[in-house]
Amino acid sequence: MKTFLVYNTSFFGDMILTNPLCRQLKRVYPHSHLVFISDKTYADVARYMDGVDEVWIYDKHKKHKGIIGFYNFYKEHKNAYSFDAAFIIYGNERGIFLSKLLGAKKIYADSTHKYVHRLLDNPPINYGKWYQIQDQNTYLAELYTQVPTESLPMKYHVPEEAFAYVDSILLKDIHKPIVALNPITKNKEKDLKRDMLIPLIELITKASMMPVIIGTGKELESYYESLPEHTKEKTLNLINKTTVPQLAAFLKRTKVLISADTGTAHFALALDVPVVDIFYRKNKESLRIWAPKNFYRHKVLSAGDDFSAENIWKNALELINR
Repeated sequence: MKTFLVYNTSFFGDMILTNPLCRQLKRVYPHSHLVFISDKTYADVARYMDGVDEVWIYDKHKKHKGIIGFYNFYKEHKNAYSFDAAFIIYGNERGIFLSKLLGAKKIYADSTHKYVHRLLDNPPINYGKWYQIQDQNTYLAELYTQVPTESLPMKYHVPEEAFAYVDSILLKDIHKPIVALNPITKNKEKDLKRDMLIPLIELITKASMMPVIIGTGKELESYYESLPEHTKEKTLNLINKTTVPQLAAFLKRTKVLISADTGTAHFALALDVPVVDIFYRKNKESLRIWAPKNFYRHKVLSAGDDFSAENIWKNALELINR
């Protein structure tokens, strides 16, 4: 039986975009065992992704911080498996060194560092036709398997206990169709504009649906509190109220997600939930590589498009009624 290691300690969206790589490895080696090393914050993203058998948490901000933390992680796991191959997302140097110490027979990553690259079993990568991030992640599998890359959709399995919590606690008294809204990002320039969100919430309520604000962080709490009282009264506030699996269960209960945050958008698509993805910024190359693939149920509104509440809601309704 083949045993694989996938290393990605990045953020929410980066994690779920690694799932097609895991699925590709399982497609070629269905009886293999796949270990995923993730950051502590997003371990539950990795844990329930299709194709992942085991998750090791690399707590890079506390327990495994620095060189001593790195060594402690190595000691915790050094004799666990004999890995046939390791796949390191974004050419993370810590992941490459760790894979080598853990005894991975082959290591694949996109790194051109003149010293680090010597630890890899691949030359500088030419992705050819694969330009989107999820496909470039998947292409790493081809370097080992020699099986042509297949562009696979992301897939996340929601645990039943998460559905039980969402249905019995969060949505107990909600009987209307739900529209999820994630209005902010890590960059204020990309946040949904308040003067657009307010009439958008009006349109959702006029359609006899329930707008629900989701997401995490103090910035989102402040954003929400800055909305007019009459707007807040029409919404359900789930800010900082769900774990990752509970968020997944909640999203499965929604008709559509309208999101400025790409991580949440990709996560919803991994659940086969339709998404209106809002990109305010004008960087076409960034949009080209990070926007969802066409086989997902989504609409992308980017720089130059109509960002009015009416147009965003029109696109959402098209997805709902498709």
